[in-house]
Amino acid sequence: MHAFSPSARLLTHRTKGKRMAKCPFAQWMPLPWSAGHYVAGPFKIVHHTTEGSTAAGAFATYQQSHDIPHFTVDEQFIYQHLDTDVAARALAHPAGTVETNRHSAIQFELVGFAGRPKKKASLTNVGRLCRWIESTHGVPPEWPNGYPNPPVNGRDPGHHNRNEQNWKTKGGHYGHCHVPVNTHWDPAYTADEVAYVMGVPATDDVQLVAEKETLLEMSRRTATPRAARRAVGKKKAARPGSRKPRATKTRATKARKKRKS
Repeated sequence: MHAFSPSARLLTHRTKGKRMAKCPFAQWMPLPWSAGHYVAGPFKIVHHTTEGSTAAGAFATYQQSHDIPHFTVDEQFIYQHLDTDVAARALAHPAGTVETNRHSAIQFELVGFAGRPKKKASLTNVGRLCRWIESTHGVPPEWPNGYPNPPVNGRDPGHHNRNEQNWKTKGGHYGHCHVPVNTHWDPAYTADEVAYVMGVPATDDVQLVAEKETLLEMSRRTATPRAARRAVGKKKAARPGSRKPRATKTRATKARKKRKS
């Protein structure tokens, strides 16, 4: 990750006073190659696979191609490369064709292969990320062009629905295989993998909340240790044969000792 630190300074899409659309449980690893602002909607989530076995391999490819998603997901982490309020560049967009990247497409690359089973831990992270995108950008939990076609003997099964009208008018989940004017067949989820991803609940990690709620939660957290200490103190006092705690010396006690001396 440290190899990308110079790139972090090149990211210029932040605007003064604007609230950043950053996933609170993702590792922020910015890259500078956005496709600019969205030009049409509604918002949708596009699922890709990296066609590699490591996140590091995907990062190396991004450095060469500059065709980046918003997120890279593996079994351990969710890495965020772009604010989701700007477009990524992981989809093909031939000149003169329907908008793809800039058609409010929030994209992630899952570390893995279209033709192989996906790791359960990776799919869990995919589900967590999808719930955040759905709630943040109003994406419905639907697949307008149907579920991705699963691989056949590890190969492209063909017959992918790339309905352009759905893409332009319906928010929801799309595989790379569903995007108009694109030819890739990832992510090639099985029906069980789709069901698993869509069934992952929203994360329990810290979310952006109102200031009042934040302060209330902070007060609860700070109150718990004190209560625990009081409970421990009571137990110690009630233990048979234990020594009594020494009395605290007050100013009056100190004054009486001074007069005696």
